[in-house]
Amino acid sequence: MRRILIILLLVVVAVTVALSFYQPPMRLMPTPKLFLDGAPDAFAANPALAKTNGIEIFYATNRLPVGPRTSRTYAVVPGRELKLGVATIRIGGPETSWETIYAMSTNVVDDQRPRLNLQTLAEMASVDEDDRRLSPGTRAWLALVNAAIDRSPDKDIIIYVHGANSTVERAAGQAAQLRHFTGQNSVVLLFAWPTAENFLRYPRDMVTAFGAAPQLARLVGLLARQTRARNIDVLTYSAGGTVGSEGLALVGRQARLAGAADPRLGEVYHAAPDADTRGFVDDLRDYAGVARRVTVAANMGDVTLRLSQAANRGSRAGRPDIAELSANQTRFLLDATQAKGVELLRVRPEDIPDLSDRSHSFWYNDPWVSSDVLITFLFHLPPGERGLVAGDAGGAVYWGFPPDYPARLPGVLAGLRATVADQRAKAPVAR
Repeated sequence: MRRILIILLLVVVAVTVALSFYQPPMRLMPTPKLFLDGAPDAFAANPALAKTNGIEIFYATNRLPVGPRTSRTYAVVPGRELKLGVATIRIGGPETSWETIYAMSTNVVDDQRPRLNLQTLAEMASVDEDDRRLSPGTRAWLALVNAAIDRSPDKDIIIYVHGANSTVERAAGQAAQLRHFTGQNSVVLLFAWPTAENFLRYPRDMVTAFGAAPQLARLVGLLARQTRARNIDVLTYSAGGTVGSEGLALVGRQARLAGAADPRLGEVYHAAPDADTRGFVDDLRDYAGVARRVTVAANMGDVTLRLSQAANRGSRAGRPDIAELSANQTRFLLDATQAKGVELLRVRPEDIPDLSDRSHSFWYNDPWVSSDVLITFLFHLPPGERGLVAGDAGGAVYWGFPPDYPARLPGVLAGLRATVADQRAKAPVAR
């Protein structure tokens, strides 16, 4: 009996170790509900659409670089500099056609979704602490960013900040989802911070997350000063919420200094943020009034954040325990949800068909939530105009998905069309 127990224990250990190193392939996410049933075609709205199975995004990373600059790989440990480049991701295999990709991106398809494969990381520049003295490589990279903005109907840049235990390939695949499902209408930039790519090293990832925050703040400052972006939007996911929370707080504090440049922060969307609830609220004080809007999307049944809470001995912002907050923090949060552009979004599986009670990856795996993400970034609508409904919890306003959310989307789109038509009618006539 003892021998059997020892064998079983060894098997459990072996499986745990194997899973800790396993990174499941990133696949094309389910089609957002917004694009189904004859809804608007984001791809048709882009006159410069590249009808290929390749996606290009920009990237910035503070990982230690390895290999030639034209085909970099990046280590799991931090480097001293911020590296800038262009990443190419392929949807499916070399033979996957645009027609197949388009069909899978605009319909419900039962077949397995194609993989998102990282092809190249072409590093172009390094940014050291004196980031106001631009190197030729940095200038060339910024010129590409500005050219992409000029070609894009959406004049914002979206920075994507991935979670812990993530390879660069998986993070790039998640960022590529944004680029693809905006119909290539938005410029997307991946901020790849160092993670151990092994869940057994999660505590180490949280240390490097705080270390990456100043580099994210530096990136926002560089883009604000040197690009023609209308706004700099930020989407954080999971432990990327720790990087984004601390980094954006640095941006907010800098913006309030006399003579500081406008960071042009637009939409900030924290999806399932794995960040200490108390620290997250304190950081909000510094940037909530600087950003156009801050959305915090939370599933209270999130199993990943339940484990993180146990490991960190404190609730996470994506599954918060408000009782942990001080009276002052609670007053600020209540006020922020009513007057400072902070929106709490409860992702309730009981309201959303087929969403797992324990879901952590809902921003890209659920068609309802991904629709809300895209509407937020593309059209900058407040939640009531995005088809969401308001609720109240102890004085804090929160938003949620109503059961008839899909039926509300045509009205959301009709309102957008009316707004665009009104803006065009009021625009001055060129002479």
